[in-house]
Amino acid sequence: MGVFKVGCLIKNQVDREKSVKIPRLMVDTGSDANWIARKLLEQIEIKVEKRLPYQMANGQYVYRDVGFAIIRVDQRETVDEVVFAEQGDFLLLGARALEGLLLWVDARNKKLIEIEAGPIAKVVAPGKVPPDKDKPFYAGLIIQGEGGPPPVVGVGPEKRIRRKQK
Repeated sequence: MGVFKVGCLIKNQVDREKSVKIPRLMVDTGSDANWIARKLLEQIEIKVEKRLPYQMANGQYVYRDVGFAIIRVDQRETVDEVVFAEQGDFLLLGARALEGLLLWVDARNKKLIEIEAGPIAKVVAPGKVPPDKDKPFYAGLIIQGEGGPPPVVGVGPEKRIRRKQK
């Protein structure tokens, strides 16, 4: 993909006046988590909430402290976990933060592109109309498609067969 870096602002989620600017953070879609230098997180009083194991790129497992922070890139903000990076760890902006910020990676031009929020899931219900995958999902809308008879709730398979035979 190629490596590129972006600047961001990390804020304490409890006291938003406490923040630290990070001029260069490597964008890494291969990492779920955001890795921020421990001293910077402690400077803005981000609390350690848990300790988790992480597998590094070389296969080695390490344990790191994790807290919660507000992450801001340009005009977009999200709340996400931040790993307290130790000396020698890369400082990373991970995939979950990119999703929360609604940013897409343009690998060719090495930049982030703003995107709009999209549908999370579609509901497919039995019927004769095939689902139209090109139409956007609207909350409350049921997309119909082939799928057999409607489900019978609370009835086991044996009773369903008997009902069909009557």
